[in-house]
Amino acid sequence: MSRDRSRNNHNRKSKRVVLVAYEGENKTEKNYLSNFSGRDKDYIIKPVPGNETDPVNLVKQTVQKVQDLSLDLLEDDKAYCIFDADMKPEKNIQIEAAIKLAKYNNIIPIVSAPCVELWFLLHYEYTTAMISSNDVIERLKRHYPKYEKNCNIYLDIKDKINTAIENSKKLEKYQKQNSKKLQTVEANPYTEMYKIVEELMK
Repeated sequence: MSRDRSRNNHNRKSKRVVLVAYEGENKTEKNYLSNFSGRDKDYIIKPVPGNETDPVNLVKQTVQKVQDLSLDLLEDDKAYCIFDADMKPEKNIQIEAAIKLAKYNNIIPIVSAPCVELWFLLHYEYTTAMISSNDVIERLKRHYPKYEKNCNIYLDIKDKINTAIENSKKLEKYQKQNSKKLQTVEANPYTEMYKIVEELMK
């Protein structure tokens, strides 16, 4: 149940906030998730400003924004940090520290290995083969030739969202069965984007 918040000096029920932080200057995820906003929703999506590429600093930035907005993450507000694991083993240390800090502050980490484009690819096909970011994008372009970074792909693939969710969950089960630690470079391919999408589809 949403809380009553005071806005513009009028007591009225306002929308809950879904705060989302993205890595670097790539706004692919921001453009995609912005499509879930609307008057018929009980939430508003707010991005965390900045271009942090280090996962820990991204979480710290999100913690500060949560405080600035006086959000209550134990009630109906949500905060997410979206990371790409890439294929660099050294990033495991950064992501592990970021996830620990995020969970301590009730922020939900969303990890894709190797990259968020895997989520888009899973709208079209299911794969369990380890894959690089470049190969993910190359395979995605076979289905969606006009794809490029920062484009808004949502309207063209929204009818396949349930397929992507199903494929993501199946892939998560596959990685667990093969003793891969989720949210790491080694759990490739893998994406948790379905978690935030399901929340926004409620």
